[in-house]
Amino acid sequence: MTLGYVHKPPGTVDPVKSERLRTWDDSSPYHKNRPKRGPRGPEGVLRLIEKDITPHNIPKITGVTVHSMVKGAIDDSAHLHVAGMVLQAVTGVRPKVHRAKRGLAQFGLRERMPISLTCQFRGNQAYDFVDKCISLVFPKIKDWEGVVGTTGDSSGNIAFGFNREGAMLFPEIEINYDMYPPKMIPGFHVVIHTSAASDRHARLLLSSMGVPFTGKLVD
Repeated sequence: MTLGYVHKPPGTVDPVKSERLRTWDDSSPYHKNRPKRGPRGPEGVLRLIEKDITPHNIPKITGVTVHSMVKGAIDDSAHLHVAGMVLQAVTGVRPKVHRAKRGLAQFGLRERMPISLTCQFRGNQAYDFVDKCISLVFPKIKDWEGVVGTTGDSSGNIAFGFNREGAMLFPEIEINYDMYPPKMIPGFHVVIHTSAASDRHARLLLSSMGVPFTGKLVD
């Protein structure tokens, strides 16, 4: 909250902001009573508006998603079973299995083949997972500079990943390392969902908790 505070002396007038939706130029009589046009660009999606942080809208973590694409499951389904055991041990949540929507002959992938896993959780469980990453896993990763500053979806969600060596550093895996075939332990992606309306505020929240960021920061 302190990092996001912007002091405004009494009497300060906020600058006029341009309209987010574009109006028609009335070059045609058919423009009358038409709704305003969306923003320019291929997506045409309105982004969330970043508001000043106040005691009423302090960003918080709303949930965490852990996802793993298990390529080895194409040739051997045992890879998917081991990946499910790893994700369940790390997150405490039984993973959901996703099947391929269509087949790809060049990769040997068949339609409806189980190929990836996802775990989603909220509340204290999400905070515990983030704290575990910050306190126990990040410090053990060799030559790791931090989470890339360009990550984010412009809506307050920050993503990063662990490779196979990083997944082995979780305490649940280290204490029972013999249970998991080393070559079958997968890497996985982590998406931290926050209530922030921008990546900048989401980074402020995670930085205050101890998540390091490196490189150019993109808001």
